[in-house]
Amino acid sequence: MKLTSLKAAGAAVAGIAAGAALLLSATPASAANPPYDGCPGWALCLYQDGGGAGSKAIITPPAAGGNTKIVRLTNTHFLNGQPADNQTSSWLNNSQCEIEFWDDPNGELHPSDLDFTPSWNWGAKGDYVGTSKYYDNDRLSSLRFYCP
Repeated sequence: MKLTSLKAAGAAVAGIAAGAALLLSATPASAANPPYDGCPGWALCLYQDGGGAGSKAIITPPAAGGNTKIVRLTNTHFLNGQPADNQTSSWLNNSQCEIEFWDDPNGELHPSDLDFTPSWNWGAKGDYVGTSKYYDNDRLSSLRFYCP
């Protein structure tokens, strides 16, 4: 019986040592996500920071078949709870939809076009940090989808 308990104790110590080695070699929980990370198919993802970094907001376009949809960012929040209105610095389009990006602060009838991505352009990206459109993250407030 003593030999069996020694083997069990040895196995337990080996298991603890292996577990500790895994814990110490794991990546820290605070590591940043890769750029444009976690955007599902058939979605538009808005990112709070440039280059597809920071918190994101996931917006589901309408179904294909000629459907349109307007999304006001005053009603949209990043996953960290902050509003996406006037705070979007980059985006990724994982849908087949055409999207117009507007400065439309109060739902006015005549929005200003800030950006555009054509339909059938999966993976199209926009980045307003360090580009000539750097000011758009302080103006982007609504979107118009057209999904052929």
